[in-house]
Amino acid sequence: MDRQEALIMLKELVANNNLVDPSFVHISLRKPRQYQIQIKCDYNKMEIEAYAKKHSLSIEEDKERKCLVIFKP
Repeated sequence: MDRQEALIMLKELVANNNLVDPSFVHISLRKPRQYQIQIKCDYNKMEIEAYAKKHSLSIEEDKERKCLVIFKP
């Protein structure tokens, strides 16, 4: 997703039942001109996964389950 899409998605995640806390979120470059949303903290993986699927996005979680990344495949 481009940077604008990532910002819109972040606003929706914060507004949608407070799925994420914006103080623990980072938008970063995944590929040239492709951004991802990285969530670092406690999060509701099931709800975020359903939300990402609804918007044709993918998620990855690190091994320690401390970080979740949302991106467009």
